[in-house]
Amino acid sequence: MANKFTLKGHHIEVDYTIGGNPTFIALKYKRGTVSKSFTPGEIHTDTTALGSLVSVALVKTIDTGGELFAFFLPQLDVPKGQTAHFTTAVVFEHFSGPDSIPHRPTTWETFVLEGTAQTVIVPL
Repeated sequence: MANKFTLKGHHIEVDYTIGGNPTFIALKYKRGTVSKSFTPGEIHTDTTALGSLVSVALVKTIDTGGELFAFFLPQLDVPKGQTAHFTTAVVFEHFSGPDSIPHRPTTWETFVLEGTAQTVIVPL
């Protein structure tokens, strides 16, 4: 199964590698001038009928709200040395916290991104 994914589009770039050392960076996110990196412990993955839903907290506050980013990854069997191309959906959730002034309703942004998938050997 593929374990390295790259997503691009709408000024968004994501590099995600599954199965590496839990202390290493597994997901790199960039949107415009904002860049963030996440270790496996900071990444939430849910298995769905559509594939895996991968999500991370871009902004983490319990008082004033935050922002989540999520994307779907298809289950792809890609032989080593080859690349598979796919299209996927990404979602941003913006939400207020109990101390947000003014309090705003939760909003979502969705985009379609182009992706590539590979099977690579990862450092343990």
